Amino acid sequence: MINPWKGNIMNAITKSIQKEKLEAFLDQSEFFNQPLFEEHPEGYFALNLEGRFVKVNKVCEELTEHTKEELYQFTYEDLVYGEIENFHYIFNRIKQGDIQKYECTIKTKSHNNRDLEITKSPIIVDNEIIGVYGIAKDITQFNQQKMFLEESERLHRSLVEHSPDGIIITQDDELVYANKEASLLLGAVSKENVIGKNIYELFPNSKEKIMVEFIENAEKGMPSSLYEETLIQFDGSKIDIEMKIIPTIFRGAKAIYFILRDITEKKLNHQLMINSEKLSVAGQLAAGIAHEIRNPITAIKGFLQLMEGGNDYRKEFFPVITAEINRIELILSELLALAKPQLDNYQLEEIIQILQHIVALTKSQAILHNISIETQFNSKQAHVFCDENKLKQVFINYIKNAIEAMKDGGTITITAKEEKNYIVVQVKDEGPGIPKEIRDKIGTPFFTTKENGTGLGLMVSNEIIKHHKGEVKVDSSSTGTTITVNLPISKTIGVS
Repeated sequence: MINPWKGNIMNAITKSIQKEKLEAFLDQSEFFNQPLFEEHPEGYFALNLEGRFVKVNKVCEELTEHTKEELYQFTYEDLVYGEIENFHYIFNRIKQGDIQKYECTIKTKSHNNRDLEITKSPIIVDNEIIGVYGIAKDITQFNQQKMFLEESERLHRSLVEHSPDGIIITQDDELVYANKEASLLLGAVSKENVIGKNIYELFPNSKEKIMVEFIENAEKGMPSSLYEETLIQFDGSKIDIEMKIIPTIFRGAKAIYFILRDITEKKLNHQLMINSEKLSVAGQLAAGIAHEIRNPITAIKGFLQLMEGGNDYRKEFFPVITAEINRIELILSELLALAKPQLDNYQLEEIIQILQHIVALTKSQAILHNISIETQFNSKQAHVFCDENKLKQVFINYIKNAIEAMKDGGTITITAKEEKNYIVVQVKDEGPGIPKEIRDKIGTPFFTTKENGTGLGLMVSNEIIKHHKGEVKVDSSSTGTTITVNLPISKTIGVS
């Protein structure tokens, strides 16, 4: 019969011997008795085979907020937070000779949680495991940052997935990500159908300088400005979009982020607004145009009456009659071109020639209001890349506003001069000016100082100039208003 007391006595003797060996080892160990152990930036400690702390450094006190004396009364189980069985398993593996590395959470003396990375290995003396040596590294801040980054990533992914704009990401010109809206814009059945496509296959103008330059800049870390582009859908149809190209990091590597916004409806509404304003301007010019046409018609009528009477100089009348008819045709052509809805038609044009045509078209209306139009053109061959009819619409609108502002007559002065890479055009009137309190509202849709105005004229004009990569500035005082338009000369820019 086995005596249980004998087994307990043997266990006690074994533990006592192991304890003595461990104490002797710790006392004699150079490492555990050097300043390096005490001042090490990580928590160093030793446990006996029962899991009780027998040696700790200063950092262990800081991590647990317990003194050394308090820690020597604890086992590791008294500090850890979580499933004790897991820690029992790990500790038993170490007692069998394994080295274990794991993460755990401990409760500090002030009842706060602290995340630690623990590395434990057996202490072996004379081929016998007599204790456990451990290193504790505080990873609380690291885990918090990791959790914050994961939450940020989840939030960003959610925002991208549910963005009303199409978003695609490319690496080496190949699509590696597309959100739902981008798939819809492309006419794809699912996002998976988009992945793997080459970015240049989606844009008919992709080989043009502007897009190539934007992509190259993004690869160098520079985002593009917002600009208009044409997108090819999977069925071959095309839609107008606004796009911005941004450098980013995707799955740990450099990538390019494309933000796409469908502006087909926006452009349609904008064009309808422009056409409406064209018709409005044409209607308001009708009185002056009628007066302008009446003069050559009266002259033609007079010559015809002379010819009917058998005048001997009738052959000399033909050139004059032809000139007057040509004058009528010019006026009618300008009016029809202004009112007729047209697609964008950008070409190199001489700005001075455009201004001269506008003056010819509006001069008769100015005369009806006792107003003269003077011009000072210091540039003769400045070319701009523009839609001629749209620029005419802009300056006719400015002149029309100037005429309406000068109730008592006066002079409208139109000047044009080159400054660096721009042509600067000014339209100056002698009206009462725009009150200071409403100047900032000028150009706002439906804000107008006219009884029957809509406020769309200046807004449309400003949009047209903006699309021509130009700028508009309004200066006003009690002696008149000056509108300044800066347009880039063709040698520096084109319109996409």
